[in-house]
Amino acid sequence: MFTFKTTIRMGDTDAAGILYFVNQFRIAHEGFEHFLDTIGLGVAHMLEKTDYRFPIVHAESDYKLPLKVGDPLTVCMTADRVGHSSVSLLFRMFNRHDKEVGTVKIVHVAVDKKTWKKRPLPLELKDAFELHRQ
Repeated sequence: MFTFKTTIRMGDTDAAGILYFVNQFRIAHEGFEHFLDTIGLGVAHMLEKTDYRFPIVHAESDYKLPLKVGDPLTVCMTADRVGHSSVSLLFRMFNRHDKEVGTVKIVHVAVDKKTWKKRPLPLELKDAFELHRQ
């Protein structure tokens, strides 16, 4: 499991003062980028030095408890499923009382940089995801 911490900011909330729904996806993706950075395969590296891309092909989320400005948030990412060319990532979000406040599931697929056709997961990614399986 990969874990990172963040805080809900004013720009994360809606007119009701709670986390705006699209920002739960943004926070999950931010966690994914932190994960890539920690394994030495950050987005800049991927864009400049690899022959693949890793787009999102599916995303869903559930909201269990509201979050407000200033609330600390712990995000735990696990690889729910590691396939031949794709990975399903599960992000569980917890408030300061360790109560689950939301979940996000994101599916990425590996594609060739030039053709954008599906390809096998690069070994460096597959190995990293396997280490973080649920």
